[in-house]
Amino acid sequence: MLGDLPDADLAPPENVLFVCKLNPVTQDEDLELIFSRFGTIKECAVVRDYKTGDSLNYAFIEFEDVASCTQAYFKMDGALIDDRRIKVDFSQSVARLWNKARRKQSTAEDRGRDRDRDRHHRDLDRDRGPNRDGYRDRDGDRDRDRSDRDRDRDRRDRDRDRDRDRDRSRRDGDGHRHHRDRDRH
Repeated sequence: MLGDLPDADLAPPENVLFVCKLNPVTQDEDLELIFSRFGTIKECAVVRDYKTGDSLNYAFIEFEDVASCTQAYFKMDGALIDDRRIKVDFSQSVARLWNKARRKQSTAEDRGRDRDRDRHHRDLDRDRGPNRDGYRDRDGDRDRDRSDRDRDRDRRDRDRDRDRDRDRSRRDGDGHRHHRDRDRH
């Protein structure tokens, strides 16, 4: 039952109001101006669609103290804002608390994971050598590297030429295999 909560004793904050049935044209600044008469507001945010940015017609307003929040609840429930009668309630959301708890927990795990990843990359870089191109061996023999690259290039060219010849022989109109392909098959 606690799968979506970090702690069983977690309770929603008492200084946050949930405001719904908002007009889509109502902005954060409008709500902040209206509700600021009850006390200092720490945060006021109309919730918006993350793709389109359109208002989802509800907001969260966080006050500095609980007394201001309670007063705003009693005075503003059922008030008319932008030709809409709004509904105000105390917030039951613990999403912000949940995210804070997860962030605290994950930062310690992330630091350990980052440290392990950096150590792994350092070990790989040391094993590859200073060039890190995959050809240089640990002794850093450049002549050997050049010959390996030449050999790989020659092998690719030979394979490409063989495939091209095979395609040409198949395109011959007589339907017979080329004499080189006949001997192989």
